[in-house]
Amino acid sequence: MRGKQSGTGYARVLACRSLDALWPFLLGLLLLGLLWSPLARPAGAGEAGVDAVLVIDSSGSMKETDPRRLRVAAAKMFISLLGPEDRVGLISFSDDGYPVIHLTPATPANQSLLFKGVDKVSARGVYTNLHAALAKGRKMLLEEGDPKRRRLLVLMSDGKMDVGDWNRDRELMRGIREDLIPQLRNDGIEAYTIAFTEASDMRLMREIADGTGAMSRMASNDRALHQVFSTLFESAKEPDMLPIEGGEFLVDDSVEEVTIVASKGSPLTEIYLVMPDGRRITAEVAGHRVRWFKSEAFDMITLLGPPAGRWRLVSDTDGARAYVVTNLGLEARLAEGADPAPGRPVDVLAWLQQSGSPLARPELLAATRFTLTVDAGEGAQPQVIDMAAVPEAGEGVQTGRVVLDKPGSYRLRVGARSKTFQREKSLFIEIPAPEADAPETPAPVEQPPAEPEPEAKPEAAPTTPLAEDVAAKEGTPAEQAKTEPEPDSKPEKKKKKGLNIGLVISLFVLVNLLIGGLVAGFIIWRRKRKAAAGDGEPEEGADDEGDADEDKGG
Repeated sequence: MRGKQSGTGYARVLACRSLDALWPFLLGLLLLGLLWSPLARPAGAGEAGVDAVLVIDSSGSMKETDPRRLRVAAAKMFISLLGPEDRVGLISFSDDGYPVIHLTPATPANQSLLFKGVDKVSARGVYTNLHAALAKGRKMLLEEGDPKRRRLLVLMSDGKMDVGDWNRDRELMRGIREDLIPQLRNDGIEAYTIAFTEASDMRLMREIADGTGAMSRMASNDRALHQVFSTLFESAKEPDMLPIEGGEFLVDDSVEEVTIVASKGSPLTEIYLVMPDGRRITAEVAGHRVRWFKSEAFDMITLLGPPAGRWRLVSDTDGARAYVVTNLGLEARLAEGADPAPGRPVDVLAWLQQSGSPLARPELLAATRFTLTVDAGEGAQPQVIDMAAVPEAGEGVQTGRVVLDKPGSYRLRVGARSKTFQREKSLFIEIPAPEADAPETPAPVEQPPAEPEPEAKPEAAPTTPLAEDVAAKEGTPAEQAKTEPEPDSKPEKKKKKGLNIGLVISLFVLVNLLIGGLVAGFIIWRRKRKAAAGDGEPEEGADDEGDADEDKGG
């Protein structure tokens, strides 16, 4: 058990500028994982940690959808939040899936290896083979993962299935729906999907997530990307959290460590913390028990042994998260047998626990308010429900009931607040659209044109030429070579060209036959005329002889 450090000692300023050398701070970042205590998980997940494989799109279009490579920083944040009992693997995919790092424990000793692997993710690929991405991720988890662990596959992409052949695309998409999704579900692998643009095949991404009991999210801007990874971490690890309201959060004596993930309105935003005694902590000037990771979209700050009291986070955006390591935690679960659906009541259970054992002291529970807050996304007004003790639920267990009216993604924030401490836990519920709304066939843009006019397939044109252009400029020789058979990927145009050539040849032969017939007829006619002229020559001679006789007689 670590010794408490006084506020004065904690705030001792060190005039160190070690953030100028970013890697030392990144190396210190995973100390969070080293000190992370085992967290409560859903039944069956155990405390063996998680096996997570990040499958990241490296096609050329990522240069446009993520020009600042923020997916790399967000992936590093996710890795940093994991503990030493967790393992991470990495696969880069374009035309196929290519393992970059096999499942590796997320320990401080392995941080450099893991971060370098993430840095290798490029944007030079030509195609987007989602089938290969899922298949390679599944293979790594089956061959290297532990069935006793919670197994996660995190697919990140900005595009649609595109291997350069429309018929092959359809075949692979059918393989995802009919084979891979059921296989992942049967294997107990949760496939989380993150789309970077609206141009992504959102319906397919949702089908993959819904079919495996996971979540699908859109990260179309800088801020959304790291928030998506925060959500992913909370879903996977269910950490204890401190509520942040108006930028303030309360640290109590049982908190051993706090990790704050704060959004930035712009890359130039400077974030800082104000301690309970009013002193300020910044990234450039901080104590030796502060770890600070800066990126363009967010900062991640780890406080080791923070003094108790009310802290304040100063930033230009909302939505910060504060994860804690503590022996006084909050547990939250959906009631057994809960089956969320539109209009169907869902019961949520919550209780306090200390050092892994439930707390049921009446005096503590009487001074604690338990609430259930329903977040239905940006723009929706949060719904706050007071939870109450129900004897049949168990000693010290609080219950709250919520009714979710329509399909969508919901975050349920279970909170416990007293004068001396605050805790929060996140639960996530995905309510899919009714079956009638689910796509049974590929989207219309993927169907072959009924007519030979080029306008029949307007949306498919940008995909391949863009990939060809990127490959020609930046692709590897192997990837560039794959662009050579590109004409084969457009059978409609090839067929149209064949029809035009056949018509020209047919017309040419027909014209030649006609001219040949005319010439042959003319030759035959002349020959007949000459023959007729030859037969009439004796008659002409006889006339001459008659004329001669007449001359003689005269």
